[in-house]
Amino acid sequence: MGSLPIAPANWSFECFDCWNSPWITTKAQPGTVRLWQAGTEWAFLDTGAGGNYDWSHLDKWLDLIAEQQPRAVIYTFGFVPCWISTATCDGKGWGFGHNFSPGPPSDLTASGSPAFTAFVTALVQHCSPAGNCVKDYIKYWEMWNEPDNDSPFYWTGTPNQLYDMFAPVIPIIRKNVSGAKVSTPPVCAHTSWMASWMTLENTYGRLSDYYGFHVYLLDYTPEVRMGWVQHMLNTKNANGWATTPWMNTETGYTLPTFTCSTQYTAEDCQGQLVRWHVLQYAYQAGGGGAYQVGWFNWKSFSSGGYDTTYYTMMQWLTGASFTTSCTNQGTVWSCPLTEASGNTALIVWDTAGNSQYTPSSEYADYKNFNGTYGGATEAISAGQGTTIGVIPIMFESQ
Repeated sequence: MGSLPIAPANWSFECFDCWNSPWITTKAQPGTVRLWQAGTEWAFLDTGAGGNYDWSHLDKWLDLIAEQQPRAVIYTFGFVPCWISTATCDGKGWGFGHNFSPGPPSDLTASGSPAFTAFVTALVQHCSPAGNCVKDYIKYWEMWNEPDNDSPFYWTGTPNQLYDMFAPVIPIIRKNVSGAKVSTPPVCAHTSWMASWMTLENTYGRLSDYYGFHVYLLDYTPEVRMGWVQHMLNTKNANGWATTPWMNTETGYTLPTFTCSTQYTAEDCQGQLVRWHVLQYAYQAGGGGAYQVGWFNWKSFSSGGYDTTYYTMMQWLTGASFTTSCTNQGTVWSCPLTEASGNTALIVWDTAGNSQYTPSSEYADYKNFNGTYGGATEAISAGQGTTIGVIPIMFESQ
C-alpha cells in the first residue's frame, strides 16, 4: 500500500523479540508491520565505527515484506550501539537479551550525531541481496521509541538532544524515500515530555507529519482508558497541532504479559479488543480519529485465541468510515459508520452485560462474532429488539 494512509482498518501486528523474522501464520493478517524489537534497530545493524553494518535481520524482513504485499511498514528508531553510547552497557541488553544502551551517542552535538546520520543515510539507501529496498517498502518512520519511559530502557538524554540528533536525518529520509511520513517519538503517555518535544518542533522546525504515542489498556476498560487518549490529544491540540493526525502505534491489554486482566471474563476480553479499536478510530469522526492503531506482540493473538475476532473486525471496518464519534446512554454505546459498500451501519454494545436494544427501522440485519472467521449475519425485522452485550454487534441497513 506504499505511502497511502494506514488506517482505518489496515491493522498493525507487531513482533516482540522476533530476531528470526517469522511471519504471522494466523488467517488474520496485518495491513501494517511495525519493525520494533525485530533486530532492525541501530544497535543491531551498526556493528562499530567506520560504517560496518550487519544488515542480515533487516534483509530477512525486507524479503518477507516484499512477499507479503500489500503491506505498510513502520520503522521505529531506538537502541544506541554500545560502541558509541555515553552510558555503560551492562552486557544484559537492558532486559531484552541483547546489548545496547539508552545513552545519547558520544559524538552528538547541536549539529547532530555523525554516526547516527551515517547510519540513517546507509539505511534508507539499503537493498537486500534479493533487490528489496528500504525506500520501496518502508514509508513510515517513528523517531525513537518511548524516550520518556520511566525505566529508562530507551533514552536517558533530553528532548533537545534527541531533536538535535534527528534534525539532520529527517531531510535525508525524505530525500531518499518517496512519500515518507514521519511520526513524533511515540511516548508512554507522558504529556509533559511530548509538550517539550512539540515546543522544539514549533521553535526550530517541524520534523513530524504525525503525532504518536503508546497507550495500553492496563487493566482498564476501553471506555475508561479513552480518557487517557483524550489527555494525550488535549496536549496535541493545546500546542498548535490540532490538525496533525495521530497514531497509537503500540497498544494491547497489559504489560508485561500482553494478556487481558483476569478481573474480566473471556467474553469481556474479546469485546474489549473490538471496542478499543472502534473507539479510537471513531474518535471525533470526520478526520479526528486515529490514523493507525498498532496491537503489540503477534503471539498474544494466537495464544489468546483472538485471531478470529481480529479477522472479523477487519472485515467489518476495512474501507469503512465513521460518521460521528461513539456516544453512550448509560452503559450502552453506539458508533455510526458507513461501510465500504456505502450502507449505513451502527456498532453497539453494553458494558454492563446483556440487554435488549432496538435499532431504527432502517436496519435489516446485524453481524456478530460467533467464533468463526468472518462471524455471522442475522436478519431482523423493523422494530425487532436484539440482545447486545460486552461483545459489539453491527447493525446494517438494506
